[in-house]
Amino acid sequence: MGDEVMRIAVVDDEKVFRQQIADQIASLYGRENVSCFLFSDGKELVRSFENGFLLDAIFLDIEMKELDGMSTAKLIRQYNKEIPIIFTTSHIEMAMEGYEVDAFRFLGKPIDERKLREALSDLEKKLKVEEKIVLRKDGEDLIFPVSELIYAEASNNSVRFVFPDEAVEQRMRFSEAMTLIDSLTSGFCKIHRSYYISLGHVVRMGTSEVLMDNQENLPIARGVAAEAKKDLLEYIRRNGR
Repeated sequence: MGDEVMRIAVVDDEKVFRQQIADQIASLYGRENVSCFLFSDGKELVRSFENGFLLDAIFLDIEMKELDGMSTAKLIRQYNKEIPIIFTTSHIEMAMEGYEVDAFRFLGKPIDERKLREALSDLEKKLKVEEKIVLRKDGEDLIFPVSELIYAEASNNSVRFVFPDEAVEQRMRFSEAMTLIDSLTSGFCKIHRSYYISLGHVVRMGTSEVLMDNQENLPIARGVAAEAKKDLLEYIRRNGR
């Protein structure tokens, strides 16, 4: 994180878990590189957001007595759509629910140090300058965060890169486009000879088509559906959505 101290909230109604996670984070990062703020319930955390408290990430227990983790996350998302939320839970099967609050990761309790290290490493990558994709249009460079790319579509001798507000066409081979995307990010899946989609932008996946979050339905080629579904579930398990 360079010279900046990472600010992490740890929310758990059990004091022993709160302290344990904070100690593990501090020992992995070095106490001088991270500040952990401990909260005993979700309401307390939400109140701090209302008061403009700034954080880089949140470790949030799902099963809390007062305000549970999912409800807390939904309230947090009203204030901040981007902050990475890492759920901690004794019931990892609850992970699927995290989809709607855009969870960053799930960690089972007791926290495994190797998995915590992986989560912190991914967190650091996310908080660093996000990878950009540079495309040319009418002789000028257009720069987009790669996380905004919804899908790439092969079209004759060019490729359409589709973002929430616009689509940019490039003269290039589809295989080159896929290589370019893979060099910048992971989490893309080929569902058809013409479509390479971001699993992070999938709303619903069926056997013959997939609904993306820009409300477009894209076709899934026969014979690819099972593999695509597997990729999506693995993506959700790793990334929380």
